[in-house]
Amino acid sequence: MVNKNLDQRVNLATLNLSGTAANMVRGIEDIRNFNFLAQGLSRMPIPLQTRVAREYITMYNRKKSNATINANKWLRRTIEKGRNRFARLFTLCNSMPLPWHIIESKERTQDHAIKTALDCIKHLTDLAQETKHLPLEESIIHTYEKLGEYCLTMHVTPKYWHVRDEQPVEALEIALLKMLCEDWWKKKLKTVRKQYLEHIELALGSVGKATFYVGKGKKIKHKNVNPYTSKKAQREFAEDQRSGMDYLSKLEIENEHGEVIDLLEAVKAGIANPAIRRCETMLRLRESEEIATELGFVSVFYTLTCPSKYHPNAANWNGNTPKEAQKYLVDTWARARAKLNRLDVMYFGMRVAEAHADGCPHWHMLLFIPKKLEQTVTAIIRKHFISEDRDELIKRYDNRKSLVKSYKIKRQQWGYKKSQGIKAKEPSKDYRTFSPRVLVERIDPSKGSATGYIAKYISKNLDAYQITDLEDEETGEKIKVNPVLCWASTWGIRQFQFQGSPSVTVYRELRRQREKVDHTELEEIRAAADRGSWKDFVKLMGGMCIGRNANFKTAYEQTPLGNKYGEVTRKVKGVSDSEETVSLLTRVTQWVKQLKGTAAKSAQEGAFVSAADLSWTSGNNCTPCATPTTAENNLSKLGITPEIYQALKRGQRIKINDQIYYLFNEQLLSYQPDQKQQLQKKAEIKHFAQTFARKAGRNKPFDIDYSQAKQLVNTAFNHAENNGRTIPNASDWLYGQQIADGEIEPDWWD
Repeated sequence: MVNKNLDQRVNLATLNLSGTAANMVRGIEDIRNFNFLAQGLSRMPIPLQTRVAREYITMYNRKKSNATINANKWLRRTIEKGRNRFARLFTLCNSMPLPWHIIESKERTQDHAIKTALDCIKHLTDLAQETKHLPLEESIIHTYEKLGEYCLTMHVTPKYWHVRDEQPVEALEIALLKMLCEDWWKKKLKTVRKQYLEHIELALGSVGKATFYVGKGKKIKHKNVNPYTSKKAQREFAEDQRSGMDYLSKLEIENEHGEVIDLLEAVKAGIANPAIRRCETMLRLRESEEIATELGFVSVFYTLTCPSKYHPNAANWNGNTPKEAQKYLVDTWARARAKLNRLDVMYFGMRVAEAHADGCPHWHMLLFIPKKLEQTVTAIIRKHFISEDRDELIKRYDNRKSLVKSYKIKRQQWGYKKSQGIKAKEPSKDYRTFSPRVLVERIDPSKGSATGYIAKYISKNLDAYQITDLEDEETGEKIKVNPVLCWASTWGIRQFQFQGSPSVTVYRELRRQREKVDHTELEEIRAAADRGSWKDFVKLMGGMCIGRNANFKTAYEQTPLGNKYGEVTRKVKGVSDSEETVSLLTRVTQWVKQLKGTAAKSAQEGAFVSAADLSWTSGNNCTPCATPTTAENNLSKLGITPEIYQALKRGQRIKINDQIYYLFNEQLLSYQPDQKQQLQKKAEIKHFAQTFARKAGRNKPFDIDYSQAKQLVNTAFNHAENNGRTIPNASDWLYGQQIADGEIEPDWWD
């Protein structure tokens, strides 16, 4: 990598460098470092060059005596790690869902979501013209197929895509409405962006074990390697957490009785609070263990891991993401579970999804099993989880002697840590053939409870309660909770799942009802839930593994056309028995979200009636007044009936007398249709300005780009208006582009 002539700078024009990366290299004065950085970057995919160059420059310019040495060591290690992965990195960069200048910025990705929704509207308009001769159903199916293919180019899967042949036309219409919505695109592209960027970090080796022990007590730490998730992902996750808390802190909720609660305090009092969730999880698990003891079941702890090809830090990693690894675990467990069900084996417990240091998930699963079926269950689980890539396990058996030696060294290290007062887990005997995939440990009640055995994993993945002094067996560092939560959020991985347990929703809904009810069976199970007796609740539900045959179930209220996409929405309203002959309504109060101080301000003004006063649903226990309020009269004058008002509350926009009304922060607002057109024009001008800038080789648009974009957009809209259209179609945009390129002259009326 070093130039033969050490006193001569390499010619950057002869290297495969992006303009930004080349400019950053020019900032290095030392010739050797200049050449080392330039030639190293030239071997990387262009989208990654700027990121690596920026990190190198930051380390290089630190005011430390060894800053240059550290920067060069980091670059050499990055290149060595990526040498075998450059093919994967090039593949990743060639399949980018969005252009790099968009996907690297959270704000630009959000702006692109608006532009994408407008593009879908354009495509829909063009397809409507193409399919106007077809029957309505065929036209909808054809349009869904074409827009769905457009979504897939950005790694976004439309709703019902994989089962579209089995869906009615109404379902496809719902999916089409979502593809035309900018809010839907913002959510989808946000997920695509963070997972794609994290995938690149995995390929670069930036996620993994950062701390290594050499000898007795000597610790080496790689500063630019982070366990579970990358530093960038953790920064964005922390920022999102702060933003969410700030949003909640600005709001309050008010019910129809005038009661006002701080929204943030309401959230902290619910199951969204990690501390409350941990307490409930531990309660359910502890009393499930008591039920298992009564049944004579044994407790078995399984650790299930993916094959090596799913591990980003493995030599044979094939590019799979943690989400794909989690899918492997879920699908494999589904096959094992199906086999157990065919054999009519009763089992229950819970599993915890946790990350290795390189981000690949593995499961810790605690199952309570009949004593005589323990070997059967273990054999079935082991058979399914070692079935894929068995060859690597056979090779492992041939290397058994070195594995035993490695186990002894690990045990010596564990003994040293124990002697120094460091709390660390005793190493398992992983030299067995199947150990990398399946570790099985029967829990001895004389040494401790099964719940206590898995408590650390529950706490670690929630709020790190009372375990911050323990050593993380994955990283060798003190346990921290934030990276684990960030990992689960980034990849959309469900961390906890109970097996064979009755519905916890029924349990939670019954706990909302504090007063006694006039029904013997309902009161019995309500009282059990109210006193926090999960064991009694399970018995009254019908026992473990009861499934859909439970004595009680959650009652829902369904609303046709319940949202702006026309979907049937479902809300929990209470609990009913299995035959639905009796039900208990637990959610009879309607709450309205509003800015803090709205209720106090309304009380001072007196004349103003808030939206909460107009609340009327099937779940509202308040009897409406016979005399309409001032607010109701004002709404009636505008032509807004109670039905329309409810539609507005669901987020719909209603057009009345050439004005479009919508609710924002519980305030009724309106705008003229031409205002909507102006907003669309603004978004289009921004999009085309960026396009013109990229064609000219600029990262950001200049005034000349905005001028050209404005001219193109105005021409397209004028051409559409002169042809009786409010929104330009493909022919209008083509006409505007041809004029901008000087291919044709504009018509005098445009």
